[in-house]
Amino acid sequence: MASRGKETFSQSTQWPKVVLFGDSITQLSFSNDGCWGSMLADLLQRKCDVINRGYSGYNARWCVKMISKVFEEFASRDVAMVTIFLGANDSNLPANSHQHVPAEEYKTHLINMVEKLQMLGIPREKIILVTPPACDVIAWEADCVVNGRQCQKCNKAAGQYANLCKEASIEAGTGCIDLYTEMMKVKDWEKLLKDGLHLSTKGSALLFQLLKPFVLKVTSGI
Repeated sequence: MASRGKETFSQSTQWPKVVLFGDSITQLSFSNDGCWGSMLADLLQRKCDVINRGYSGYNARWCVKMISKVFEEFASRDVAMVTIFLGANDSNLPANSHQHVPAEEYKTHLINMVEKLQMLGIPREKIILVTPPACDVIAWEADCVVNGRQCQKCNKAAGQYANLCKEASIEAGTGCIDLYTEMMKVKDWEKLLKDGLHLSTKGSALLFQLLKPFVLKVTSGI
């Protein structure tokens, strides 16, 4: 029978926080398919709480306005790591004027988000940007037809925004996961997506493996 560890455990213990911030791909990160957040939580058992702050449909323009408020609930000393995973909506074609964000504006917002987190006391060394994923336009178009939406996506545009995300990470001094490029290296990469846009179980596993070295590094002292 395992020891209950009464001599070391305190119910008032504050676990360090890994905060996942982004759009629907983050919001779904604890779902059956988009389970990369669940995988991180499993990796960090008894070490960190993994907190989901994903907002379906959001883009960088909206997130930069709210990020300070979102992170005010966390004491900066308790934040072990932050992911900023945006661009899947920003990279919509301009015809989708509701979600589309022009390229350079998107990049600027990412840099500003990092700056806002630093102002709250979260160092850039704990922040990692994730590029938008590749987009299987054929599959996403089929999903849009079923759900009564217009398909306004282009995989080439997703790649352009991925490059901007990488540039933003360099300028802001953060880590970066180039999910787009890593997906495109995979044979039958379309299977990494469940509907052409959101990650499948295989896609989630890929993102988890890409994040894992950074996660282990920033949590090694915990």
